[in-house]
Amino acid sequence: MKAFCDETAKKTVLSVSLTYYAGGNKNTVKITDGDKVLRDRKFSESYDEKWEDLDATVDHTFVVDVKASDNRPGKSYDHYEKVEVKACVKTPPTKPTKPTKTTKPSEPTTPEVPSSSVTPPSSSTPTAPAPGGSTPEPPLAATGASPMWLLLSGLGLVGAGAGTLLFLRRRRA
Repeated sequence: MKAFCDETAKKTVLSVSLTYYAGGNKNTVKITDGDKVLRDRKFSESYDEKWEDLDATVDHTFVVDVKASDNRPGKSYDHYEKVEVKACVKTPPTKPTKPTKTTKPSEPTTPEVPSSSVTPPSSSTPTAPAPGGSTPEPPLAATGASPMWLLLSGLGLVGAGAGTLLFLRRRRA
């Protein structure tokens, strides 16, 4: 299960992918968002579904509960997973409405001019959606690990192999 709040798209995304289950349409999956049931159904060998338009202004608690049909004593393929996603889009505060003035019929009335609010043009252009309609995955975590030791050890193994090859060729000659 993958769940995240996409601030740029202003939506919460939930993706559930289940594979390698016993066939026969006897496995069950129940997916909930808090008290709301998103899906409760049977499936066969695999199940794959994605929700891309969930409200990003509220917190979500997603639960996936899978009951496998081929459990046996000492071996259970059931799966339970719970993921909490915080809201990433703030709702704009509502403006209080102004009370209207009441005028007496004998007084001349002047029409009220509504105040206009002009929004400045945005200097940044919105990003185009990814080809194929897919949403971008969240970025990988920055763990601080460096791949340099992998590169150096690979280079060392290649060098050792080349050295061994040269040694064996000179020995035969």
